[in-house]
Amino acid sequence: MQSDAVADPTGTGGFVTPATAALVAAGRTAFPSSDWTCWSPRPGTDSDHPRGRACDVTFGNAIGQAPTPAQREEGWRFARWLRDHAHELNVQYVIWQARIWNIDRDEEGWRAYGGGGIHDPTSVTGGHIDHVHVSLSR
Repeated sequence: MQSDAVADPTGTGGFVTPATAALVAAGRTAFPSSDWTCWSPRPGTDSDHPRGRACDVTFGNAIGQAPTPAQREEGWRFARWLRDHAHELNVQYVIWQARIWNIDRDEEGWRAYGGGGIHDPTSVTGGHIDHVHVSLSR
C-alpha cells in the first residue's frame, strides 16, 4: 500500500490508492447503478485488493449470483468503458464473464480467463461471471 492511501470510498473500512478512489468516483458517475467493493484482505492470495488497487463491481446481482441478461450487458458496457479509459484511469486489467483484457496485451483484445492460478474459472465468482474485476497499475 502506498503511503498516500485514502479511506476506501466503498465502505470496506480499508484503504485504497488515490487512483482507485478516483476510479470509484468516475465509475459511480458514469454507471450510477453499479455496486462497488474495493479493499479486502484476501489472505493467502496474490491480489490487488489488499494493496488498494482493485475493485469488484456488480449491477444489481449479489456476488455468487449470476447476473440477468440486462445486468450482464451493463457489465459489458462498464468493462468496455474501463478499456476505453484505461490510460486516464490507470487500469491494468479487467476480468468479466470469464474473459480478461490487459492493457499490456491490448492488441489481443478479450481473452479467455484461466483463473490466474488462484480462481476456478468455471465457477460464477472465480470466473468473474457475477462481477467485473478491475485492477489498477497504481
